[in-house]
Amino acid sequence: MFLRHRPSGPLALYVDCLWYSERGALPHTRERSLPTGCFDIVVPLLQDHLIRYETEQATDARRLHGAVVQGASDRFGVRGTEGASAVVGVHFRAGGAAAFLGGALPELRNRTELLEDVWGPAARELREKLQAAGSPRRALQLLQRELLQRLRNATLPDPLVAAAIDAFRRDPASARVEPVRNDSGCTPAQFIRRFEQAVGLTPKRYARVLRFGVLLPSLARCGPRDWAQIAVGAGYYDQSHLIHEFRELAGMAPGAYVPVQPGQPMHVALRP
Repeated sequence: MFLRHRPSGPLALYVDCLWYSERGALPHTRERSLPTGCFDIVVPLLQDHLIRYETEQATDARRLHGAVVQGASDRFGVRGTEGASAVVGVHFRAGGAAAFLGGALPELRNRTELLEDVWGPAARELREKLQAAGSPRRALQLLQRELLQRLRNATLPDPLVAAAIDAFRRDPASARVEPVRNDSGCTPAQFIRRFEQAVGLTPKRYARVLRFGVLLPSLARCGPRDWAQIAVGAGYYDQSHLIHEFRELAGMAPGAYVPVQPGQPMHVALRP
């Protein structure tokens, strides 16, 4: 089961969606999580922990007991998928997490940490409420209520950064940092600093991940592929550029990309 709720009103400025996922045991025990450039909060409901690995081959699992915050990423991560699972979470818009998580966003790049380290005991209390919710939809309602309460004391997203994100998203395949920075009126250093503080990634890294993310759904849908044509259409210089970027961000060649489900392009099973 997978449910997605897109908030309306003021929360929509910060949050792309709230989601609930429930499944049985899988035939694989690890997955690559591909980069989105955005923050997430993930709350385990069935198991008491989430599992992360440093690399695909790592033997030592990192078990995070409780809700976690996943920083903006510009490279793939590895998560454990052992056993049945029920989780609820928040997928923030780029620049939206800062209002809820404070000012340490760059330090969380490519990292997963306990939400309790940011929110204190309130993170544990929220998880207990969600576990007792009684239904997935009720859990989503309670999670949205928590975010709305925290939004009361939040500041609006940085308008300069919001405009830059909109500019990048209008045409991810041709997104370039310099024209967007010129339109902002900032010096290069000022633009990078404000963007990174709000998003958790530098403008260049964010544009790179955005282009990659737009490419994935088309790869998940299509059959035999003309890689040279796909590369040019997605904004890469040529086929070798696409392959290099794909290996850097996803840890695999694009021809090996097979998502666990067509509707979940950011998750790829790791098999022995």
